[in-house]
Amino acid sequence: MQLGELEKSQIAIITGLSKSCNQEVKQRLLDLGFVRGSEISIQNISPLGDPIAYIIHDTLISLRKEDAINVLIELKQ
Repeated sequence: MQLGELEKSQIAIITGLSKSCNQEVKQRLLDLGFVRGSEISIQNISPLGDPIAYIIHDTLISLRKEDAINVLIELKQ
């Protein structure tokens, strides 16, 4: 599942980054804390639906949908 598919009430665990993600975006996501095993949820969705603010490592980070599709997740049980 991709991060862009996460709904506001759900909590997910990051399982990795897409292999199709270019190196520059991949490094930026890793620097921001989008690493395997991290818990992530949606804090806020902008009025037009893009970008979306996510909570990860007690930090609020906004991502555009074009970057969020590169983050692979699974829903937390």
